[in-house]
Amino acid sequence: MTTSMVGSFAAGPAYYRDAAVRGNSFVREYQLKYSDDSPVDLTGHTVRWRGVYGDYSISKTTADGSMSMTTPTNGTVNLTLTPDETRLIPNEENMKYELEMVVPSGTQQTVLCGDLVGKWGFNSD
Repeated sequence: MTTSMVGSFAAGPAYYRDAAVRGNSFVREYQLKYSDDSPVDLTGHTVRWRGVYGDYSISKTTADGSMSMTTPTNGTVNLTLTPDETRLIPNEENMKYELEMVVPSGTQQTVLCGDLVGKWGFNSD
């Protein structure tokens, strides 16, 4: 699944709602794009994802390899949450999250925010 950041970054972050099956891996590909639908060249950039639910938080980043960015020129990053991480989201509850881009100068910008809803998870939960 690809989530495209279409629209001017100046207009503010996009909003996205998704669901994670508790106790399963959650994998998403995000593609950052400009308003003309061309991909953002992420060469030299860092991308961070952070989700928070109550006292629990999950942080992933391309800086430490917990998120992958195999071809920076196409604006695509990949997020994987482990089964233990998806279990942190109670059934039918929302983990608030944001996807942030950090340019080489250190300037950071939230490009996506949203809710990750916990679903089901009948086995071993």
